[in-house]
Amino acid sequence: VLGGVGGGFKVAMNILNNGRFGMAAAMAGTMRGLLDRAVEHATNRTQFGAKIHTFGAIQEKLARMALLQYVTESMAYMISANMDQGATDFQLEAAISKIFGSEAAWSVADECIQVMGGMGYMQEAGVERVLRDLRIFRIFEGTNDILRLFVALNGFQTLGVQLRGVQKALKNPLGNIGVLAGEVTQRLRRKAGLGSGLSLGDHVHPELQDSSQKALQCLELFAGTADALLLKHGKKIVDEQFALKRVADAAIDIYAMAVVLSRASRALSRGDPTAQHERLLCEAWCHEAHQRVLGCLGPLPSQSFRGLRSIAGAVVESG
Repeated sequence: VLGGVGGGFKVAMNILNNGRFGMAAAMAGTMRGLLDRAVEHATNRTQFGAKIHTFGAIQEKLARMALLQYVTESMAYMISANMDQGATDFQLEAAISKIFGSEAAWSVADECIQVMGGMGYMQEAGVERVLRDLRIFRIFEGTNDILRLFVALNGFQTLGVQLRGVQKALKNPLGNIGVLAGEVTQRLRRKAGLGSGLSLGDHVHPELQDSSQKALQCLELFAGTADALLLKHGKKIVDEQFALKRVADAAIDIYAMAVVLSRASRALSRGDPTAQHERLLCEAWCHEAHQRVLGCLGPLPSQSFRGLRSIAGAVVESG
């Protein structure tokens, strides 16, 4: 038996990590090439008497392409740095970077073709092949749908261990006053919207404090939502895939916020030539990720889930 009874899946996932941890780097490089192609076309193409890079619609596309490339590259740097420092447990980070990188690269390739117009669709431009080749990355090394469940359920597994510890402490409350008091205080603070008192002030550059507060707010909401879902569904949480997908999406966005905060803070602290540009990228990402996390987690729309389930059932039944 490898890894102990019940641990086989984790062993298999660790093997797959070898194919996942480098995917963010590969996708970041691909996106850099696509962004260069889009910028080259936008700065040379004239329409309505002006270069198309001066139009807001094109500027938004280029900015979002740059954001996705920066975040994916930051994930690759983070995983690589952790591995260089001897980390051996990076399965969640590898899964998240694989999901994010493969979907980001697809989006960037699609937008590159859109910026280039009909020319981008032509074989001679070479971009249509990149788009086609990128499609497999959302499937192999574990489909992104399965990996989302893996990310969410691993988090619930850790939370479940914590809750079992609280249940054990309740059997002898007088002997575990410290444990129970801490748990009660944390839950009351969360209920009152006060958070846990965590701060990133010592780890994030002063220019990024607003973005770090957004990340912390998302983290607090994530913890409260996960806690509530596990208390509500217990072991049956594995069957709540509508909710699990949204929890995973929130986790991916929060991790992305963490890696860009880390990278941009380092650039600002060292006074790198790209520091102010990286600050803009970090602020823009954290602002939009913050909005997405709030939308994903508060509150989870169970009525909408039931509607989607009914629609899917009707579609299947009708053939």
